[in-house]
Amino acid sequence: MDKVSGYEYVSFEVVEVPPPVAFFDENGENEPERAPPPSSPQLTEQEARQALLKHVTTRCCYGKGAARDMAITKIDHSCAFHYTLETFTEKRQTAWAFEPYFGGTVDNPSTDHPPGPWDIAATPSSSFTGSITQIEVPHTASIKTCHICGGVGRKRCFTCSGNGYEQCYSCHGDGYKNTLDGEHERCFRCHGTGRRRCWKCNGDGLALCKGCSGTGQIKCFIRLIVTWTNHIDEHVVEHSAVPDEKIKSGSGQVVFEEEDEKLWPVNHFPDTTINMASFQLVQKHATAFSAERILRQRHRVRIIPVATVHYQWKNHSNTYSVFGFEKKIHAPKYPQTCCCGCTLF
Repeated sequence: MDKVSGYEYVSFEVVEVPPPVAFFDENGENEPERAPPPSSPQLTEQEARQALLKHVTTRCCYGKGAARDMAITKIDHSCAFHYTLETFTEKRQTAWAFEPYFGGTVDNPSTDHPPGPWDIAATPSSSFTGSITQIEVPHTASIKTCHICGGVGRKRCFTCSGNGYEQCYSCHGDGYKNTLDGEHERCFRCHGTGRRRCWKCNGDGLALCKGCSGTGQIKCFIRLIVTWTNHIDEHVVEHSAVPDEKIKSGSGQVVFEEEDEKLWPVNHFPDTTINMASFQLVQKHATAFSAERILRQRHRVRIIPVATVHYQWKNHSNTYSVFGFEKKIHAPKYPQTCCCGCTLF
């Protein structure tokens, strides 16, 4: 291939192009001021009982009596924090490519100096959404004789191996078939020859070259592949018995959200665990994508209210949890269950 200034490293294998080093003065911007998060809602005893009764009706092996008659002794209120960090990046790769040449002008290196891989304009359709686009690098094209067919425009047919015919599928090459009466008669599809004209090359033994589409020439150029990726990390801070996966599924309230080219970690939440998680993830994303350029970052914190309900029923003392604004239930030790599939009252 021709040597193109600035692209001497390019081959037919895809090569990553590191982004230019961007200078970011951390002391040049002050840490943003942030309002304290709102307090979580409080659950009443009646709401806790109604939520459990509603949950019990969806479980065929749970009896309603315990939920109806249990004595609720205490309700502990807390909040689970679901922190999410998104980093939207752009990666650029280059490789030689070719396509059939059907005539027309060619943007070759003699017309102008090719722009650098990161100097070519490319914009994603939307932020924080992954996508890929391919662009021909300007001033890198040239016309070559097709390397697949040697400029002939046709190649030996792969279907018939260049013979121009293939074995008849009806008689399997015998030229004759057995009838229902047991007689031996000539195959009507191949007329007794045992072979048929190749459907691919129409009997010529040569098929159109896929590389040049029969023109004998190809246009070679450097292709720029731009990939936009949204990297997501999350962390759940939860001090109750509700599993993290259930907390993620529960409806919460987004109490904090920021978006910028580069973010400061969260540091204003009363639970220092969420502040530390934010600091660690922001630091991780700052160095994790060395071959990509960071375009935007976004993080948010969802608060999911959690109420731990202490109860007494007969000789059972235990707890269950009510979480999310839709008041989901986590009660793995519900005291009135059976395993036979019936409903208890």
